[in-house]
Amino acid sequence: MYLVLMAGDKNVEKEYKRLLKERDRLVDELQKLKKRYESGELNEEAYKRNRYDIERQIVEVMDRITQLKFLLGVSD
Repeated sequence: MYLVLMAGDKNVEKEYKRLLKERDRLVDELQKLKKRYESGELNEEAYKRNRYDIERQIVEVMDRITQLKFLLGVSD
């Protein structure tokens, strides 16, 4: 689900903050997945499949963050 956001909209900053939290959650999930693989809890196929799914989600979130940063006028 995507929200339609425009520059100056109060929801832009709210969505930006939500996406930053989502990015952090996904990065944590990726780290936990790696630990599970290294401990032998997951086989290589399951690890790679799950890692790919999480990385794809991170890319989508980062793309959206970049768009919102533009609307907010935020620079790195």
